[in-house]
Amino acid sequence: MPKLLIFCVFLLLTSCNLIDKKEEVYKGYSINGALPHTTNAALVYLINGENKKIDSSKVINNAFHFKGFLNQPEIHQLQVRNQREKHIIILENSSYTVVLNDDNTIVSGGDLNTKQLTFNNLKNHLNTEKLALLDKFMLGEITSDFLQKSVQELEIEEKKITTDYVMSNANNLLSNTLFLTTQNFSLEELKNLVNNTEISKTTILKSVLVEEIKRLEKIVEDELAKTIKIAQANKIYRKPAIMFSGDGLNRELISLESIIKGKKLVLIDFWASWCGPCRMTMPKVRELYHTYKNKGFTILTVSEDKNREDWKKGIEQDQMLSWHHIFDDFGRISTMYGVKTIPYMVLIDGNGGIIKEKISITELEYQLQKLL
Repeated sequence: MPKLLIFCVFLLLTSCNLIDKKEEVYKGYSINGALPHTTNAALVYLINGENKKIDSSKVINNAFHFKGFLNQPEIHQLQVRNQREKHIIILENSSYTVVLNDDNTIVSGGDLNTKQLTFNNLKNHLNTEKLALLDKFMLGEITSDFLQKSVQELEIEEKKITTDYVMSNANNLLSNTLFLTTQNFSLEELKNLVNNTEISKTTILKSVLVEEIKRLEKIVEDELAKTIKIAQANKIYRKPAIMFSGDGLNRELISLESIIKGKKLVLIDFWASWCGPCRMTMPKVRELYHTYKNKGFTILTVSEDKNREDWKKGIEQDQMLSWHHIFDDFGRISTMYGVKTIPYMVLIDGNGGIIKEKISITELEYQLQKLL
């Protein structure tokens, strides 16, 4: 049995015995932690929500400990001295077992922490199922129609899981982070969510969702007004795309400016080999490329991978060698375009004007049909 696993099991059993003996007399929080790869001279800090170090623990025999009391649950962080990374812990008056490891940090214990872990595991399971479907499609075991139908069913299930999670945690500490889970919700779905009785009980989450609804409605209004104005003026003005260049597959310099020349439409596709949704859309992107490549359409993918080998492997697996590729070192190019999440696609014309930012597959197909 690996030494790390033996050590974690020993720590877990030891902490459980401690809880049994002192649970009746100690009502605060206790953190029993392990730091497998360190020296006994190391220190671990406990940092509160105001980013202040409120406690420290010396690492002895690769273990550290914290005890305290909270009036209410709070989000804290653990940080090893002289290390930049901070590890989040949703802290309550409960017992926790923590293993701070470079590859996989484990935090177990606490009601709210367990709820969040359960939700994350459910979403990860759905993403695994999507990738498994994509693998079957690539191997020819299922059809494109079956893939699309199955993915839609998984996305519906994911929306339901997310909605249930939001509603059940709208009035606790997790409500501060729930908005991030609704990023893929449509305007109509957000309206339905904010009108739910559970959401209406919390002013924090409801106010955030209401502001997001107002923002999206304003975007819709602005887009409509812009479209009408353009139609009335009978001319099209497009914001110029930011020009950039970077390393290609053979470390040759590739520039967006050179790719645009002689083309009518160019799709800039920010993606990564580790991004499940990115790879899920790739079959359709590939289909559109082969349909319109002889009509003046091409693609430039910008990879957010950290490893060049993973990047090249992903390109080969998804049969993307027919078009252009750039490795985005340190997120330089994605920062230029304000990319926060991927997939993120930008369609530009032959003059370098942006037709649509963050364009969907459906909208991309529509624009290709209309403009080519």
